[in-house]
Amino acid sequence: MVQPATKKLSVSAILFGILAGIIGLAAGLFLGFLLGGALAAAFHVSTFEGEAGYFAAAIALLVAVIVTPGSILLALYWRGTRGAFLFVGLITVCLSIVAIAASGFGIWYAGQPHILNINGPTPQLEFEVKPPAGQPVESLADVQPELDTDRNAMPGYWHTDAPQDPGVRAGYVELYFRTSQRLFVLKFPGGEDKLFRLKLPANPMRAKYRAWSDWQNPDFVAKSGQQPSRPPGGNEFQIRYKMDYQDR
Repeated sequence: MVQPATKKLSVSAILFGILAGIIGLAAGLFLGFLLGGALAAAFHVSTFEGEAGYFAAAIALLVAVIVTPGSILLALYWRGTRGAFLFVGLITVCLSIVAIAASGFGIWYAGQPHILNINGPTPQLEFEVKPPAGQPVESLADVQPELDTDRNAMPGYWHTDAPQDPGVRAGYVELYFRTSQRLFVLKFPGGEDKLFRLKLPANPMRAKYRAWSDWQNPDFVAKSGQQPSRPPGGNEFQIRYKMDYQDR
């Protein structure tokens, strides 16, 4: 049943217009692809390098451009919108659909794994580990470094050459993804892990991060089968780190 004519653009009319626009867009693309495929075959459009596919896609877009506004205007008219408010409603609904599509794409894009240096070599994080006062560097002999993120986990590797500072042990780990959630983990024999939150942004490719960070105490200690907890304090293993990469 058609709603009584009104001089106002109601919220319900906009919502129905958005729904009609989405349905119209989907229907227009579907029917356009069918029509485009039939026309491509009728006019003998070549399939070389996908010409027939491009032709069908162009027809589908053309049909969608025609069908979508028509379905929106029909829904607005059905909800009682008349006169200039039909044009205002059409613009409002189209902008709303664009905003919804942009938000959906933004949510999808944010959930994708983003390569840190997509067109270049994988950046490395150089690190040094310093034992507590009174403990030799040899106490790190059986410790396995690791980088844990919300995207992946990467093993770290100890350098075989001697570091400049004889009181530390140095190594590196590769950084693949852009993420601000990075934990550097020292895995000790016996199931005890020391966790360090790396103070790096999602994209630490600026020159300032090529300099050594300050020495950092562990943020958490995790024992096998137990929840991570705050370290007891006092002398602790410390780390510092810097980025190492080649400019693109």
